[in-house]
Amino acid sequence: MNKDLLANDLSDLEARARRLSAAMPELMLSARQIAHTLVHGAHGRKRAGPGETFWQFRPYTNLEPAQRIDWRRSASSDHLYVREKEWDTAHTFWIWIDLGPSMWFQSKLSKTTKAERACQIGLAMADLLSRSGERVGVLGLMPPSLDQDLLPQIAQHLLYSMQVDKPQHGLPPSPDIKRFSEVILISDFLEDQAPLFKKLKTIASNQVGGTLMQIIDPAEETFPFNGRVEFKDMQQHEKVIVENAVDLRTRYSQAFGTHKAQLQSTCMAQNWGHLIHHTDHPAREGLLNLYGFLSNHYYATGAMSHEVKTNDISSQESASFESEAQLKRSAR
Repeated sequence: MNKDLLANDLSDLEARARRLSAAMPELMLSARQIAHTLVHGAHGRKRAGPGETFWQFRPYTNLEPAQRIDWRRSASSDHLYVREKEWDTAHTFWIWIDLGPSMWFQSKLSKTTKAERACQIGLAMADLLSRSGERVGVLGLMPPSLDQDLLPQIAQHLLYSMQVDKPQHGLPPSPDIKRFSEVILISDFLEDQAPLFKKLKTIASNQVGGTLMQIIDPAEETFPFNGRVEFKDMQQHEKVIVENAVDLRTRYSQAFGTHKAQLQSTCMAQNWGHLIHHTDHPAREGLLNLYGFLSNHYYATGAMSHEVKTNDISSQESASFESEAQLKRSAR
């Protein structure tokens, strides 16, 4: 890299750092506000598991030992029921918020940069997780902590990371993440496919679960450009002048769609989630999608091995009715 390019990189980095520093108080306040809209419905971990708090009664299945039956609840019904407790073991979540050069793009179709929206959603998610009693860390910046007021610490680490005197790359670090931890990666994921997919597979290789929140400016997907347009590479500062942008629209749309599809396919191969959020939509919408996905995903995968799907329960109830009656008679 020559001196002129390096000077441009450092100048842009300083400008982005100043902008993030100025915006951080508002981003933190907004993150707390949108997190607060969800916190009333976020009691515990919302799934069955080891713990002390009553969670729910569910129908007994004949695949379980009879000792699990709650006879008091079952006595008032024609069916047997099991008392489940809510999972209260703290889980470890790693969050990564990409603040690389491409994340500072903002078109006229959006009121915010991708980086600021990523911070908004990432901070809100960290707030929700920490207040639910989970361990939350920031990849490459901060180890997992059970502190329920993590936002100031995370914000401080993000601002510090922006002071590093070299351009940042849009790839998450892959420190020694313990097995069965979960990572939440928030970025535009517009890096070259080979290193990006290799990095994701490396993180997932140690039985680490993951969810990708892809932040996209609407102009990046719709390509609303016409006539003579100058495009600038925010990573390398290279410029390309296109005489008629309309001629590129079809090819660009196909390439962008292919990249998204391959990213989704890579996530599915690792049993990871892939979500998309556009910056012209409310931040709360992105948080709701992320929180809803995590809640559904970990309820399905984090529950105890005896969990049975609703359809399976309904089909087994009639088949095992005779054995239930026998168990009740023996209990008396």
